[in-house]
Amino acid sequence: MFRRVRLHRLLGLGVIAALAGVLTACGGEQPVDGFETASTQAALGSVDTAKAPVTPMVVYSPRGKPVSEAGFIPLGAPEGLGGRVLEGDPQIFARIDYSRNGTTAGLFKATTGKIEIYFPFTEHATILEGEVTLTDETGQSHTYKAGDSYFIRQGQTILWDVKGKQVIKSFFNIVEAQ
Repeated sequence: MFRRVRLHRLLGLGVIAALAGVLTACGGEQPVDGFETASTQAALGSVDTAKAPVTPMVVYSPRGKPVSEAGFIPLGAPEGLGGRVLEGDPQIFARIDYSRNGTTAGLFKATTGKIEIYFPFTEHATILEGEVTLTDETGQSHTYKAGDSYFIRQGQTILWDVKGKQVIKSFFNIVEAQ
């Protein structure tokens, strides 16, 4: 079992590498010199993690304060990202705070409108401001408000419906090998 865990970790690190460059170009962190090597060695149990580079944590939504929209960049038309606009003229934006090895984390903002989205990644997200109603292919629907979280698997098609001015979420995405 010990060898399987190590192999699984190593494969995960390799698969995730595919999107790092693209997402870094969207504003993600530049890899810290030696970080990927140190992370790989730590995952394999061959390095003291106390010596790994330290970066400060990111606080997205300090209690009682609005989310800072600094660093958001426009993502272009939803169609360019696997979406199809069904109502309105929704605008989408992101701030990438971490992007390495196919794993991405940051903030996402969408304005009023309804979009059908094919998810090219698995995502865990928490709504920070506003609200959005998500409906999956089975017809299950839920309106998410600040503090609510959801989990969507890669390959699912979701109806994303923002009724108010905008919704902001924090997200953690990973692209799974197909």
